[in-house]
Amino acid sequence: MADQTVYALLLRPVGQLLEALRIESFSLSVENEDLVVRDKTPGRKQITPREKALLAEWQVTHTRPQDKEGALKLASGILEWRMTPADIDRLEREGQSRRRNPNLTPDIHSVSQMLRVVGALVDHKNGRLLQLTKEDQKLTFEYELLSGKKVAEELGVPALYDLWVRIYRRQSPK
Repeated sequence: MADQTVYALLLRPVGQLLEALRIESFSLSVENEDLVVRDKTPGRKQITPREKALLAEWQVTHTRPQDKEGALKLASGILEWRMTPADIDRLEREGQSRRRNPNLTPDIHSVSQMLRVVGALVDHKNGRLLQLTKEDQKLTFEYELLSGKKVAEELGVPALYDLWVRIYRRQSPK
């Protein structure tokens, strides 16, 4: 990802996609400018119609060989794919068009808001996200500071909620 990446904005549309696919457990890693997402849903035996629709869309919109490879993994029941910055921009635009009322308080328990909070934390520390994993009600993530030091953190839902409240209060008009 670029040096000036704002992870709070980058991760929200990724979370919205994961919500749409009802993926609650996943890992995400940063590779150059792309994000690689892997579904870690326990016991997945086959893909759902929603995932098949995602596969069809991915095959149409992606032309690079590594993207086609990810689509083939998806077709075999392994939900793993690479998201380019253009994919994430497109998801953000689609998400903006679906938002009903910008004055409503977002749901902190949604994957998109959890990822947004983690992104804001990494942004606040001027870090570069390396990887993130969500399992059950906890997020584990690793990032690199400007000094080169790698930091690993784990946050449960209560800690995420506390951070989210602080961020939301800062952003709310007074």
